[in-house]
Amino acid sequence: MRSAGLREGDTVFVHATEGEVQLLSPRTAMQQAQAMVRKLIPEGVSLVDELIEQRRREAGRG
Repeated sequence: MRSAGLREGDTVFVHATEGEVQLLSPRTAMQQAQAMVRKLIPEGVSLVDELIEQRRREAGRG
């Protein structure tokens, strides 16, 4: 398991697909999740900027 960067007691994520099971480190699982989300966000859109703007609008209502 050390070659995978894992040690006894580490958290792992299990990803099962058609006849295959993968054990992923938290870092690898996060990288894969980020890659999936990145495909859904149009180019030039900043989710951070949108979130900041949303929070500013909400704060103005208070």
